[in-house]
Amino acid sequence: MKLKDMLLVIDNNRGTECKYLLGVEDYMAALFKAFKDSEAETEVILAVKKLCQTKESSGCVKVYLTADRTFSARFCENARELKDFLMGVHGMTGRETVFDKDRCTKECLEVLTAYDMDCGGHPLIGKLHYEKQEYTFRQGETLHNLNGCDYCVLMALNERDLFLMALNSGQFLIARDTRAYARYPKEGSYSPDSIIRGIEWDHGVYLGNDLSKIDLDSIQREYASDRDAEQDESSEDEEPER
Repeated sequence: MKLKDMLLVIDNNRGTECKYLLGVEDYMAALFKAFKDSEAETEVILAVKKLCQTKESSGCVKVYLTADRTFSARFCENARELKDFLMGVHGMTGRETVFDKDRCTKECLEVLTAYDMDCGGHPLIGKLHYEKQEYTFRQGETLHNLNGCDYCVLMALNERDLFLMALNSGQFLIARDTRAYARYPKEGSYSPDSIIRGIEWDHGVYLGNDLSKIDLDSIQREYASDRDAEQDESSEDEEPER
């Protein structure tokens, strides 16, 4: 299962709320079970149509199963939203909710592992393997940092230094010594969806949110010089042509 195919669900039963993660089929099965037979098909179809709209909006769909029980659900948008949901920082309810692992779709729990989270949204320790990848960074592309944030490449300053903008905050930064990785669980079998590809960097130089205060020409000159120095060092290690 992919991250964006997963549902964030909160079940409010007589004022007691619990949250869990479901695939669409399990969500529909829960609705069919809750509604009376005479109205089940119509209600479920309507609920799923509204649910699909959450892929394009920040809201959630609330379904009234009985007078004292409701489901609130939405498609997960990104890793940051998933982490906020697990940690209780979300707009789906104003109450503290308890995570119910036993009610989750199994594939959703695999998504948690792939995105380096336990059931509380905290990072896993020693559970994932990082495999370095060969990759050429390009201006204009969007890169996923393995900490859960996405960045637009404004300039590829040299092979591994990038001028980036964080899409969630608008923060500008220079990512020094950036490398691409494939990350996947160390133990057991895993599906292709469990392989998360993204970047990490050694050091970030944070430049604020006001592009007009950033000297782009100076940045380009400085990091182009770094690139030339790296090329000179690498050429010294090579044997001369004979």
